[in-house]
Amino acid sequence: MGGSVSISALIVGTALLGIFALASLSLNNSAITASEVMEEKSGEPEIRLLNASEVAGTIHLNITNTGDESVDFDKTWFSVDGNSPLRASDYHNQTTVLFPGETQHIQMSGTGFTSPARIFVSSMGGQSGVSFS
Repeated sequence: MGGSVSISALIVGTALLGIFALASLSLNNSAITASEVMEEKSGEPEIRLLNASEVAGTIHLNITNTGDESVDFDKTWFSVDGNSPLRASDYHNQTTVLFPGETQHIQMSGTGFTSPARIFVSSMGGQSGVSFS
C-alpha cells in the first residue's frame, strides 16, 4: 500500500510539472506577441490643403490625402484665422473618409467668416495650412 501511494504522488507530481511547463511556455509566447504588437507604430496621416477661397460667406477648399493612412472626417478639424476649430464632418457629408491619394472639395457654409486670410486643417497628427486666394 505504501508503494502505491508514492507511485501515485510521482504520477501526480509529473503531471503537475508538465502542466506548469506548458503554462510557462504559453505565457512566454503571449509576452513575445504583446511586445511585437506594442512595437508596431501607426503612421500619422499626411493631408494637404491645396487651395481655399471664400465667396459670399461660403468657404471652398480642396484637401488631399498624400499619405498611406485613411483620414476620418470625424477626426478632422479646420481653423479659420486661428478661431475655434470646426469639425469637417459637420460641413462635408459626401463621404466619411478621405482615402490615400484622394482629393475632396469641401464647401463650408454658415461659418460666419467673411474675407478670411488663412485656414488650417489638422487630423490625427497630420496638418496643413494655406492662405485664401
